[in-house]
Amino acid sequence: MKLSVILPARNEERYIEKATKDIWQYLKKKKYPFEILIVVNGSFDSTEAKVKALSSKYPQIKFLKSKPGYGFALRMGMAKASGDYVVIFNVDFYDFRLVDLADKDLNGNDVIIGSKLAKRSRDIRPFPRRMVSLLFNYYLKILYGFKGTDTHGIKIIKRKVIKKVLPECKITSGIFDTEFVLKSVRRDFKLSDIPVSVKEIRPSRFSKRLLQTPFDIYNLYRSMNRERSNKS
Repeated sequence: MKLSVILPARNEERYIEKATKDIWQYLKKKKYPFEILIVVNGSFDSTEAKVKALSSKYPQIKFLKSKPGYGFALRMGMAKASGDYVVIFNVDFYDFRLVDLADKDLNGNDVIIGSKLAKRSRDIRPFPRRMVSLLFNYYLKILYGFKGTDTHGIKIIKRKVIKKVLPECKITSGIFDTEFVLKSVRRDFKLSDIPVSVKEIRPSRFSKRLLQTPFDIYNLYRSMNRERSNKS
């Protein structure tokens, strides 16, 4: 399998069909084997039914179901993906330049992130969302020495990175992909980013995650420092 696309989906009944068909149509032009893994996590609308219908119509589309939560969805998608390159998109945000990077072996990188904070990026989300992203990235730079500009963006990852790093990740919440990126860098995998344009097309779910954020940051700290203690 050349490429796997992971698409977490929670209550995305308005957007799941268009996003999936857009991605499928683009990948069909590539003329190589691919799969689209849609991981439904905690939906209570018609998302699951629509994904099942899509998977019955298109053999490359696979329906998965995880526990509720973005982190659970990503972990399951990564564990089930069989592609040499694994792309993580969101139902409301995807950029096919990441798919094209698989044709170039990621230009020598192991992970490339579609960054909201890189130079020439265009982030037109509400101001509070932009500030939180900026402050969080500064936090990662200060505490963990992270030299990139984003961890939570859409991304493409070589399978060898997933095989090495995923078993060592502990977090199951929405900050999982930050843990994954930090541990990938700590293992000397080469990371880069590309600027992207970000615009919210559906109501933000940010406020619902605010209460979870302190726990996420604490769990990230524990995971990263536990690993450092084990190595020492």
